[in-house]
Amino acid sequence: MADEIKGDSFVKLVSAEGHEFFVTRQVACVSGTIRAMLEGGFAEANEGKITFPEIKTAILEKTIQYCHYKMKYNGASVRIPEFPIEPEIALELLMSSNYLDL
Repeated sequence: MADEIKGDSFVKLVSAEGHEFFVTRQVACVSGTIRAMLEGGFAEANEGKITFPEIKTAILEKTIQYCHYKMKYNGASVRIPEFPIEPEIALELLMSSNYLDL
């Protein structure tokens, strides 16, 4: 399974409104929750599709941006820029990040 996560295969993440985001497994697995779904015996592992009926499109999009940000700067020796979060979405983003184990 570790080889699949390191590969360039894609996972489809679907928001509450039905918006679909195609993300590499490596980026998606920054989330502990998504990693568990893809590595476990869940249907999501076979389908390569995870639906989040409680996460709005804008929040899921920002969460995916954070996963890219975290991958880029993980172990970086340069100064890490601040990740921008709009105050209007801060609470919802915090709740989804907690659920997704980020």
